[in-house]
Amino acid sequence: MKQQRGVAAWRLLPLAFAAQAAFAQQANPGAPSPADVPTAPAAAATPEPTQGVQEVVVTGSGRKTLKKDSTTTINTLSAEDIRRLAPISTADLLQNVPGIFAEGSTAGEASNNITVRGLPVTGGYRYAPQLIDGLPWFEEPEVPFMNNDVAVRDDLMTKRVEVVKGGTGGILYSNGLGATVNHITRTGGQVLEGGYKLEVADYNFVRNDFFLSGPVNKNLTFAVGGFYRTSDGLRDTGYTADKGGQLRGNLVYLTDDGRTEVQLHALSINDRTAFYQNVPFQVPAITQPGTPANPVRIHMDEVWPIGIDFAHGTVASPSNRRFTMLGEYGQRQVDMADGIHPNFDIYTLKLSHEFDSGWTFDAGLRHSSGSSGFNALFTGNDTTTAARFNNARYNNDVQRFGSFYPAATGVAAYGLDGGARIADSTYLDFLIPFIATTRAKSTSADLKLGKSLQWQGEHRLTLGAYLTDYANKQNFQQSLLVSTIGEHPELVELRAIDAAGNPVGPSVTSGGVMRLGFNGYLADAQVNGEAFYLHDHWEALEGRLKLDLGVRHQTQRANVLYNVRDQTTNLTPSGVVPGSSADTIADDEVLLPGANQTLDSKVSATGWSVGGNYALHPNLAVYGLVSSSFRLPSLEQLNQLQFDPAAPGSKVEKIMQYEGGLRFYADTWDTQLALFYNKFSPRDQYVEYRDFTSSQCTPAGTVVDINSCPLVREFYRRGIQNIGLEVEAAWRPREVKGLELRFNGVVQNPKVVDANYRTVKEIRVNDVVTGYAFEQIGEDGRRPRRLAQVMANLQGTWDLKPYTGLPFKPYVKYTYFGSRYSESQDVNVTLYPAYYHLDGGFIWDFNKNSAFQFHVSNITNRLSFTEGDPVFVDLKGPNGATNRGVSRPLFGRTVRAMYTYFF
Repeated sequence: MKQQRGVAAWRLLPLAFAAQAAFAQQANPGAPSPADVPTAPAAAATPEPTQGVQEVVVTGSGRKTLKKDSTTTINTLSAEDIRRLAPISTADLLQNVPGIFAEGSTAGEASNNITVRGLPVTGGYRYAPQLIDGLPWFEEPEVPFMNNDVAVRDDLMTKRVEVVKGGTGGILYSNGLGATVNHITRTGGQVLEGGYKLEVADYNFVRNDFFLSGPVNKNLTFAVGGFYRTSDGLRDTGYTADKGGQLRGNLVYLTDDGRTEVQLHALSINDRTAFYQNVPFQVPAITQPGTPANPVRIHMDEVWPIGIDFAHGTVASPSNRRFTMLGEYGQRQVDMADGIHPNFDIYTLKLSHEFDSGWTFDAGLRHSSGSSGFNALFTGNDTTTAARFNNARYNNDVQRFGSFYPAATGVAAYGLDGGARIADSTYLDFLIPFIATTRAKSTSADLKLGKSLQWQGEHRLTLGAYLTDYANKQNFQQSLLVSTIGEHPELVELRAIDAAGNPVGPSVTSGGVMRLGFNGYLADAQVNGEAFYLHDHWEALEGRLKLDLGVRHQTQRANVLYNVRDQTTNLTPSGVVPGSSADTIADDEVLLPGANQTLDSKVSATGWSVGGNYALHPNLAVYGLVSSSFRLPSLEQLNQLQFDPAAPGSKVEKIMQYEGGLRFYADTWDTQLALFYNKFSPRDQYVEYRDFTSSQCTPAGTVVDINSCPLVREFYRRGIQNIGLEVEAAWRPREVKGLELRFNGVVQNPKVVDANYRTVKEIRVNDVVTGYAFEQIGEDGRRPRRLAQVMANLQGTWDLKPYTGLPFKPYVKYTYFGSRYSESQDVNVTLYPAYYHLDGGFIWDFNKNSAFQFHVSNITNRLSFTEGDPVFVDLKGPNGATNRGVSRPLFGRTVRAMYTYFF
């Protein structure tokens, strides 16, 4: 089905080839001959054996340095690597870096989650800020509903990506204690260059990329480029799921003496991408909850879908694309096709100058402003037959409004707009829209003075000051929809019925919406701060010994206004008689924002790092580092006041990092090994629940109306420690010309420290809630959720030109992720299985300037889940003989083709 939807896209490829031929025929007769045209990056030859030794990096150091000389673990991805890997997202690209787990990029093209070396992340990029040319596009990498990747999109303007883990990353950059990811932009040179790429895929995906760069005069150069893309989505939403792109450019001025450089950059992004969430599944029946000693183990050969195809299906559909919500704003229509919608303008000024005295001055100033939308559909864990679902609605919802339904004996589902009654065997479930709008702006300035000194070798001193001011205003609200679960889910209308099956009383839903305004919050945060840092890069023993010593002190001031949606309000229109057939109970319990809660916070912290690299041989070095880093409160913590008032000193998170390794480069073999140990001090976490024991709860039949009970927030503390080994290697056997094999992987053992708390669980019988109970949770000593102990990535590329005379390069990538727990709790313990992902294709550089690429993702159409909820013993499958759950599956097989032209 997916391939049928994408047929039209493939017809564009012949047009691209024809356009290229026409361009060549109509070329200016005075233009240089093909022999004079620079070789296109796309057609680059196989890397020289010395590439690893000579590779220069700019991230995590006071100046440009060779990768082999770095005192930290650093990984790089060139433009050629990015092209061959053909990632669908930033997270998909980063999962090729050892120690980073990107959950298969299964959320879509944006708003994915990554974890670094077992660091305690529940989602997003908390410890892995995404920089563009050394500066953050938004100061804070952990913002609810605005993941740090939403405005970072690599295209033909990306020169390379560098990833520094720990060490100096936590000294030179904010929040860089896990991994600092630097996306480096192409700038112009003294030769006019350009490129165009057309990419199509079998889900009606069409993307156009371009860049153009070159001289304005001998001192001024330019570069401009970007992309525009549309698609029906990696999963079948039934509407245009992805639409938009970005445009960026820069001007670089260099004085004749080469001592002063000024750069101006601008980037504008306006993009919409679908966000994919969990889908329902069922497994053989379990008889008791999973425990640490005996977890519920998911076996993929014993997993069956419930209505939604794992490979290409989704709960999103044209039927639930648009619906109504109510709130303090009145009434609004929501369009789920808006998806993840960043709309930002980012401006950057960079200046560097070398004085006659030898001092250097470097400055970077960036301002970003705009908005980000988050319209995502989450799946409830309630999928069952309409008969059981409606019985639960009668007992748990209709009976709460008993005076409205004196004649009711049950509930039935109908199609919208007077549609027919839905069969009792049809699957129904709750769908939960998360609707968030964020207005954000961020200004950052990084100022550095540098000086080289001679004392027991050469010292390169960097004294820096970093200033930041950012704001974030959010409106988050949930709703509750009722939908069929199938190939194209349909919203349904629920009605109470009498013994004869006739609808009675108010509608339970309104246009398929059961709660027109549900949980959420308003938050308005203003944050500013400054950091001062000192870094010394010291080279001694004739350059064989290199030391990096650094210290950073940072201060953050925050002012936050926070309102929880906790005020239950009846918004029945004044012209409607409550309880009449024209009424609906969907607007009787709308949650509106409550009282103002404020935070006026000032925190500071100091961190340091000491690292060394010693060259035992020109191509062999050992290195090690010790660092004490910190993490100031994120916007997620600030926006939601996630601090224990009884522990005023707990707002700063601290981590000790120890690392040692070696790097070896030879004609045929490159290796980087890193042994690491991380220890996080426990930081504030909280759990919220409704206190069903409170006298404020409203009775609802035999149970209480849980949503009427007071919301309780209890704090606890949670830390992480992890030990692991990372490996990165490449082999180019002399016996097989043109072949290169690359491997990277990690073996680790992350453990939770502390984390003991209680929460509330529902007690269900046949999907009817019959009561509530407190449940004590312990996580101490358990592996954090979603984290594998073993991850591996094997890549092979073979340039067949030495054997065939044809510039033809097949390639393949095998990725493996070990088993992962759904949660780190010691109740309902569920272990999701290890899985692999096989990708491959070929690149054909069919002339000096043009190339064709064919790429298949998930060649074997592998089924597995990247993350999911626990499997509960009392949640039965639709037939009552299985247990159900929800999880996010891998995307099914997709096929893409790319035509690239460089000049």
